[in-house]
Amino acid sequence: MITRRSFIKACCAAAAASSAVPGMAYFNPLGAGRNISNDVIVYLFLRGGIDGLHLVVPSSGPERVSYDQIRHPGVLIPETDLRALDAEGRWGLHPRAGGLRGDGVGSAPKWLQKLWVQNKLAIIQGCGMPTALSRSHFDAQAWMDLGTPGSKNTSTGWITRYLSAATGLPQAELSSVFGFASTLPLSLLGNNEAFTVSRAEEFKVDGFHWSWDDSDPDINNHQGAHTRLANIWAQSDGLLGSKGKTTAQALAQMRDIPFSEYLSEGGAEYPDNGLGIQMQNLAQLIKQDTGLVAATLDYGGWDTHEGQGKPQPGNPGHYDYYGNQLEGLSRAVEAFYTDLALSAQGNIMNRVSVVMLSEFGRKVRGNQSNGTDHGYGNVAMVVGGSVNGGQLYGNFPGLDKASLFENQDLGVTTDYRRILAEALVKRMNFSAGNLDQVFPGIGSYEPLGVFQQ
Repeated sequence: MITRRSFIKACCAAAAASSAVPGMAYFNPLGAGRNISNDVIVYLFLRGGIDGLHLVVPSSGPERVSYDQIRHPGVLIPETDLRALDAEGRWGLHPRAGGLRGDGVGSAPKWLQKLWVQNKLAIIQGCGMPTALSRSHFDAQAWMDLGTPGSKNTSTGWITRYLSAATGLPQAELSSVFGFASTLPLSLLGNNEAFTVSRAEEFKVDGFHWSWDDSDPDINNHQGAHTRLANIWAQSDGLLGSKGKTTAQALAQMRDIPFSEYLSEGGAEYPDNGLGIQMQNLAQLIKQDTGLVAATLDYGGWDTHEGQGKPQPGNPGHYDYYGNQLEGLSRAVEAFYTDLALSAQGNIMNRVSVVMLSEFGRKVRGNQSNGTDHGYGNVAMVVGGSVNGGQLYGNFPGLDKASLFENQDLGVTTDYRRILAEALVKRMNFSAGNLDQVFPGIGSYEPLGVFQQ
């Protein structure tokens, strides 16, 4: 029997037209005139509150002195165990952002450190929500996803508002935006034209007693389920028929994209984790030139209240939870960059920007369980071919007692919305004068200089 969920997947276009089923209406897959050179913004949420002070660590100077004095020994990383970020030796990178467990800090840089050296990774310090504070994951994540710090009283997410206010967007074959998640991400709230999938291969009708896309030539008149759906809508007229046909075409087009057979380019090696698979799917969709302009992904597991771990570079047998998480992120992002930058279609990464944010940082001191509790200020990262990388942006809030927020946290000196706003203006050709439509109350446009025009 076909399940209700499967029926909605296949036939919901008419319902979505009246906003009854969010995230399931589709553009005309036969549309022409789309701009295949459009930019794409990728919003990668590091859900759970990553400890940014465990990723970008002071390695000398007054900040290092304060770090040594306040950080709990169970999460303090010696300066000799860091990969150098700047020529002055003031800042270092967690070693697993640039190498395997057994690699020494002086080994050839991999992944995020490699992108940093290539000037394709920018790091913003003191990032967060200066106008609102919550150490609740639920509240802080919602505020950030909605783009309205301090308020959840909105019916739309920031990406939805951007797509609504933007002009000159390409005509999308499938959708202008993909949300790689099990449920509709809050950044896409109110968007009836978004695909929401955990992975691209899952978007198929799976409730029939025969396969969605398989036709068995050994069985007379055996056809895949999608052919039956097409026949149903071919006999329908009016709005219902029109939307049904469009849905069937979109489903067919997704079916025809061979996600499981995809071969990455440029030697890119995606990790075999959820994020790696999703970023591989996204790279393939971008290469299809379907008019995609935005995507959102999650990479969780950063709520490290205990057993956060600290690295022992050069020791291949050492277990480091945070390091494992960071390596998974670093591998996926670098593979995505390499795959698109070295594509046979040209350097597609010149028009793709990946913005990595987390809802808050962690407390500076650390706790007795060798972990860190919910904090405030954090780091953000941006990767792209049109990024002014290899630089630290923003003002580091300071680790001395006079600078700590509420005597325990890094402060916030850069509103996270400034990063997204600059990406929209410089890369997505959005009008700076209309930013308040996307981020209500953001104020005047003040770019950091992270993105190239």
